[in-house]
Amino acid sequence: MSQRHAVPSEDFWTITPFSFETPDRWSARQTATHLAYLTVDDEEGTNCGIMWKRVSAQFDLDLVTRAAIGALKATDPDAKVGVSRKGLLHGRPSYLRVAEITVGDGDDARRKGQLYTAFFGPRFGEDRPVELFEIIGHFEVEHEHRLQEIRDIIASFRFDLRPRSAVESA
Repeated sequence: MSQRHAVPSEDFWTITPFSFETPDRWSARQTATHLAYLTVDDEEGTNCGIMWKRVSAQFDLDLVTRAAIGALKATDPDAKVGVSRKGLLHGRPSYLRVAEITVGDGDDARRKGQLYTAFFGPRFGEDRPVELFEIIGHFEVEHEHRLQEIRDIIASFRFDLRPRSAVESA
């Protein structure tokens, strides 16, 4: 006899619900590659993407950190890293990097600021996959004040672990 499985369920979960806040004049939408893609209204070059992937439970922050730095250097060997550190984001181990990168080629090349952070979602068992969230923000170097706004977006990120019925009635 066949067996029916429901998704999401205790055995088959989907993305852990979360929320975040955007500063005034920022807009958010979902795209094919981002859970949320944020831009500043009427301003080119400033954005912040929230991405997600499921990884093996054996992944740790050191591996994520090395991969992120490797990807940055592969994309822009001249990237200047100003801050690169591990810390806590609402009690969750996280990695934060602020860098200056080159975007474009030749005469169109320009320097941009990049803020990258990575952290894991809740773990639901040692043998179960874990969610890796990455938030990457970009801003024109002359709009350095956007760095703090992107940091505020990251700081506002919260997981909502209440049962679905509690969320719907809230």
